[in-house]
Amino acid sequence: MIRALFSIAACVCAAGPAFGQDIYERPYWVDRSVVEAQGRSQVMVPADEASFSVTFTAVASDARAALFSASDRGRLAVAAIRARGGDTTRITSEAAVTAIYREYRNGEGERVSSERNDQIDNYSAAVTLEVRVGDVGRALDARAAALAVGPEQIGDLQFRLTQSSPARLQTYRAAVQNAAARARIAADASGSPLGRLLVLQEGQGPCIGRPLGVTGTRVVRQDFEAISPIATVRAEQIEVAVGSRTLRLSAEDIARMQLPSDAPMIELSASVCAIYAIG
Repeated sequence: MIRALFSIAACVCAAGPAFGQDIYERPYWVDRSVVEAQGRSQVMVPADEASFSVTFTAVASDARAALFSASDRGRLAVAAIRARGGDTTRITSEAAVTAIYREYRNGEGERVSSERNDQIDNYSAAVTLEVRVGDVGRALDARAAALAVGPEQIGDLQFRLTQSSPARLQTYRAAVQNAAARARIAADASGSPLGRLLVLQEGQGPCIGRPLGVTGTRVVRQDFEAISPIATVRAEQIEVAVGSRTLRLSAEDIARMQLPSDAPMIELSASVCAIYAIG
């Protein structure tokens, strides 16, 4: 939307000293001719980060044993994820222990548990890995490596565009250039040359009011060629020492967990509102 705002003059007649000053703040455009232009841009860019989570659980008669069991598989998964995901992979972990209480039947025949320390039967431990892979082309490998260890819970593979992506700045620049082009067309239509930029605000505008929106991103599925389930799998075996024994994960194990997932494109948009002087 483009609209031209032409200069106007206002006069306030005062009956006494109390009305000898402006009651309202004067708009910045009241003494000049201006043109307001909305600038917009939309671009499709590839995602630059993928993420997923896996959780390993174990049950044992004491909390220590349960944690050791869940952590051992978590360590194997970490080693496999780092080997497949590369140097851009970032992993954070969380651990939790829950007591499992003995159950009995009450007078009504209902099964209930008594949450007393002397009524604990077992302990359940959970180790959760939150994984971010900066090399999107290796995300499927990293996830397959984690799945091959056999987690009890698996999070969705998600793709996103990081806040530091240069594409965000390029999209904003395109919106500013679009606003300038629209303002120039409006100035030409009025028969006056386009002057200097007076106001530039990010959002949908209008510039003389409260902005209604800001830049944002939206994930859009595209018909991408899926990353090959086999091409990126390497042959080495992954091992993690656990006390006197060793946990192993073979390349064949990982290859069996290579599930296709088309990488999405990200729709990146930006809006600006600009006011230029004319004449």
